Amino acid sequence: GKGGRGKSTTSSNLSAAFSKLGRRVLQIGCDPKHDSTFTLTGSLVPTVIDILKEVDFHPEELRPEDFVFEGFNGVKCVEAGGPPAGTGCGGYVVGQTVKLLKQHHLLDDTDVVIFDVLGDVVCGGFAMP
Repeated sequence: GKGGRGKSTTSSNLSAAFSKLGRRVLQIGCDPKHDSTFTLTGSLVPTVIDILKEVDFHPEELRPEDFVFEGFNGVKCVEAGGPPAGTGCGGYVVGQTVKLLKQHHLLDDTDVVIFDVLGDVVCGGFAMP
């Protein structure tokens, strides 16, 4: 029951505020609805998991522009995706997303990383606020 509490809104507001302070910001959303970065980009961007499916799970075929989208004031936005609400663990998607970000050195070019997790996933790692 943590859905609808304003986690994504708070995450996006923090991303915008840090960007206004001159920080290089990356916001990562982890939700099958892939709406964490909507207020920053103005659209629902494709998820990492959906993009990986398109290349038959061959991450070496991906470039950063395939899964990183620019949002408000230069905030880099990534939507990891995730399992349908309440049905599984988002750990795999989180792991694949972080792996891609590291492979492309995107974490090296970032001052602030904000990770917005969904509120109703069933795996233990996300079970507590």
